[in-house]
Amino acid sequence: MANDTVLREKLMELGASDSRLTVERSTTRELAVDLGVELGRSPNALYRILVEEPGEAPFEAVAFTLVLNASNRPATRAEALGQAIAQSKGKLFERNPLLLVFDYHQSRFLIVAASTLFGAFAKEASRREIPASGTSSFSLTPNFEHRTIKMYANVSGDQLWPGDMKTLDSNGLIAGLKRVRADTLSADVPAIVAAVQKRLATSPTVDIGGALSPTVLTVPIDDAVGNEIRVDSRLWRMILTAIRSSPAVILVGPPGTGKTALLSKAIRALSDDPQFVPEGGVFHDPLWATPDESWTARDLVGGDTIVDGQIRFRAGWVVRAIAADRWLILDEANRADMDRIFGGLLTWLSGGTVAIGTEHSGSDAREIQLGWAEGVSRVSDGDDTQVLQYRAGSNWRMLGTYNALDAQRVFRFGQALGRRFVRVPVPALTPELFESVLAERTAALSPDLLQGISRLYTAHYASAATVLGPALFLAIAGYLVSALGLQIDVEESSVAAPLSEEIMAEAYVVHVGTWLAQLEPQDRDALRERSQQAGIFSNAEWDWIEAMIVSLA
Repeated sequence: MANDTVLREKLMELGASDSRLTVERSTTRELAVDLGVELGRSPNALYRILVEEPGEAPFEAVAFTLVLNASNRPATRAEALGQAIAQSKGKLFERNPLLLVFDYHQSRFLIVAASTLFGAFAKEASRREIPASGTSSFSLTPNFEHRTIKMYANVSGDQLWPGDMKTLDSNGLIAGLKRVRADTLSADVPAIVAAVQKRLATSPTVDIGGALSPTVLTVPIDDAVGNEIRVDSRLWRMILTAIRSSPAVILVGPPGTGKTALLSKAIRALSDDPQFVPEGGVFHDPLWATPDESWTARDLVGGDTIVDGQIRFRAGWVVRAIAADRWLILDEANRADMDRIFGGLLTWLSGGTVAIGTEHSGSDAREIQLGWAEGVSRVSDGDDTQVLQYRAGSNWRMLGTYNALDAQRVFRFGQALGRRFVRVPVPALTPELFESVLAERTAALSPDLLQGISRLYTAHYASAATVLGPALFLAIAGYLVSALGLQIDVEESSVAAPLSEEIMAEAYVVHVGTWLAQLEPQDRDALRERSQQAGIFSNAEWDWIEAMIVSLA
């Protein structure tokens, strides 16, 4: 994230200089894989810090970060941390999570254990009804002067750890993390999880247990920066019904339309559905995987590997998911050549049974098969002792997302594979709806800048080759708020129009440049012409944009 250089360098320096500390800059996706749960994505960095002191049990702390200028932006949100608590059902607390609010303007920080911050929220929520918000579930206000954080309840005094990044040393860091761990160990985790889940469930989104709204629904996405997507009730019904009725479903649409967020929301909505939860049983968190071009059938299904000099079968993602009775989610599935690596799974997805290998190279090895079963998934012997069957239950699902535009540059699903997946389209918002969402979200920007972002969105929307979802353009708006705020800090004056155009171009390169660099030249030229006709960028700025994206291709 921008402006976190001092924070990053200091933490990495402490990790490198003290053998008691191991510091790793990470992401929510990497943490999700480690925890074996599904977590929403966040643009903010995470820091995973392992503390190993002689004579004491080692422990890990996970720092969720918020980076801001405390002199002019007192309000922020703890969406990523709140959603991680809910989505992990409290399992995150095994890693001693904390919130690190970093003021880059004065290089200072406030740290609070997640158990303390959300514990205070849970107590407050038990005393009164906290009004729902259309933009955030966990709004908070840090006050560095008074050393408090308010998130519907005040956290202050010994509950907080204030400090200066310039003077922080390894002893101070270890002492602070021990305080976080002590607070976590003494917390009422079930009560915190229940309060957080209730807050998220009562946000003004969709009533997952009742009738569909007849109008537009709002579904949270990557709420660490407040981004939201909008879908109408008809699309939401299509997604839920497709998953209920088919074992393999993929959401298809351009980048930025919130496909992954919608899939996450749908899974949560269906996790209490009797169709998917056996009587007296539980719904297991899905396995999430992001394929890439190096994937083979061994990654997806399984295959031979060497273990202690013996050839043995190593389970791939599908087999592991079935064995654990967990759904398998393939995010950005067309990053891998699925037509090539699915192979025998085409027959299996049609309801058949296929052989996928043998247990080992010995003469007594059993054949391994994939099949189907009523009810829950299971692993069992076949009709004889020479077969080991992994059988997906009727309540098991393989779900995925697919960027339709990227398919022109990565891999397409062939017809044979495409027929095995039910494909639900997730289109971009119309320019009119995007304009209303943008106005709701970015009141801090001038009308001229809001109109510029809307016209840029419209220029993309005008062609099927360039259409993008709203998330990227909402991110551009966030960049402008931050960048222009910095400029005002320095000059204490209004921002000149040429500077606004420069910063708009910078935001465009940062958030859309990688995708823009991959466009066919004729499509990029047509986009340039449309945007210039709309008065968004001058020739000079477009030349600068094209020069910059060369490094991103």
